[in-house]
Amino acid sequence: MNRLTRLMVLSAMTLGLVACGGAKLGGGKEGAAQAAFQASQPVGRNSNKSADALVRQALASGALTASVSYKCHTSGEVSWSVDLTNVGQNGTLSYDVNYDGCNEDGKNEYNGKMAYAMRFAIDPTLQRFAFITTMKGKLSIEGEISDYIEADVALSMELTATSAHSGNVSLVLDGTIKTSEGSHVYTKETLSITAGELPKT
Repeated sequence: MNRLTRLMVLSAMTLGLVACGGAKLGGGKEGAAQAAFQASQPVGRNSNKSADALVRQALASGALTASVSYKCHTSGEVSWSVDLTNVGQNGTLSYDVNYDGCNEDGKNEYNGKMAYAMRFAIDPTLQRFAFITTMKGKLSIEGEISDYIEADVALSMELTATSAHSGNVSLVLDGTIKTSEGSHVYTKETLSITAGELPKT
């Protein structure tokens, strides 16, 4: 094999490796919060109509569990099920949400499963009516970013934030989010993050 051929093979291998995955998620605590926020958007955006649909479905069938699915902003979907015998205080419902190629920013897909407990209430830090949820589970991220988030965190945001795909969004976080960068701990921490993008390392 001559030198030119070896260089061509090496170049092809390098391009193949680059094409196999994107960069790691960067941005430290803010980056992890951005990824968790983006994952929560299709859930928060559809939570009101989902709760209504699930309850109607269960009442119509007599079942105590029900499931629905919704499209994500760009492509893919989230599907969720709820156990209607397990309603928490203040009307909190617990959902198991499956992500199937869920793409909110046109650049990255989420896959995996996350457990949510959701409600709407006045957040004392944001001082306004907010979407408040806990997230527990692990999602892979594939696209421009090739990474994961493993969350056990409470997240609060303004209602309009669930539909935001640009500009700044204020979040209140309490708990832990792990990524390949490490484990990020939040204690009722308020962060301003950018919607519609994920930072790279």
